[in-house]
Amino acid sequence: MTVDEKQIFDPWKTFYESPEEQAAIKERAKIRDVMKAEFRKQYTNPFKPTPAPIHDPALQRHFSAQVTYAEYLRPSPRLGLLAAAFLGFSGVLFFLRKHLGDKKLSKIQNNELSYRERWGGNVRL
Repeated sequence: MTVDEKQIFDPWKTFYESPEEQAAIKERAKIRDVMKAEFRKQYTNPFKPTPAPIHDPALQRHFSAQVTYAEYLRPSPRLGLLAAAFLGFSGVLFFLRKHLGDKKLSKIQNNELSYRERWGGNVRL
């Protein structure tokens, strides 16, 4: 093998993407460059016409998804189970708080707890 026949690894010329993916990457880069040029043109304009927002497709998708999320939140068994789990968990927490509070209140009313023990203070004093 001569020196010319050796394969030299050049990371700047080696791509792992398919040619279609490379073309898509280059197309997105062109779109970004056009948007940057438009922004620079509007931002550095000394006459400052009435500002118009620069159209960004990603922001448009984001705002559209925010507005139309209710269309995709349809009743389903999974959503019902999720709601039932949330309400059940909240109910259990409410019941425990109420039950423990009532138990402590009855001890206080029957003078079974001293004032110091009511608030979890140091009972060894």
